[in-house]
Amino acid sequence: MAGNNIYVQGSYVDIHDNEVVNLSVDKGEVHVGDNGKTVVAEGGGDNDIIKEVIQQLRAEEIISHLYDYTWVMLAMNDTQGLPSFDSPQSFVTFMKNIGLDCLPSESSIKKKNEKVLGVFPDLTFIDADKTEGDRRVNVGKRFLNLYRSRVK
Repeated sequence: MAGNNIYVQGSYVDIHDNEVVNLSVDKGEVHVGDNGKTVVAEGGGDNDIIKEVIQQLRAEEIISHLYDYTWVMLAMNDTQGLPSFDSPQSFVTFMKNIGLDCLPSESSIKKKNEKVLGVFPDLTFIDADKTEGDRRVNVGKRFLNLYRSRVK
């Protein structure tokens, strides 16, 4: 159906009306089917907004550690209408594909993610005191506030 968004990290196979459609994404290009047809993603849209918001978080020094991307990932995962990620690797790949650099490693996010209990924004951190825990949640909240202020 026209107008629907499909978010793909890596390769994706969809079976629809008894027809298999293979999709993969590579640096803003969507490859459809086995024939190699390529559709170039247009600028604008939610991915550009996400990129702008991350850049603003960096400028405001809200993201003060590379592992702070973990709190952005958790906020996105637990917010309807935003892409969600099944692994830190898919999150980092998504961030690279929308044009961001200076990103954390998958292991950095994974280590911090393993220290979190709960669902955003009601998170408990087993490796942080209340002040640091509040700061981490506020990274995710600031991301969502900036994102929502740009999406009408």
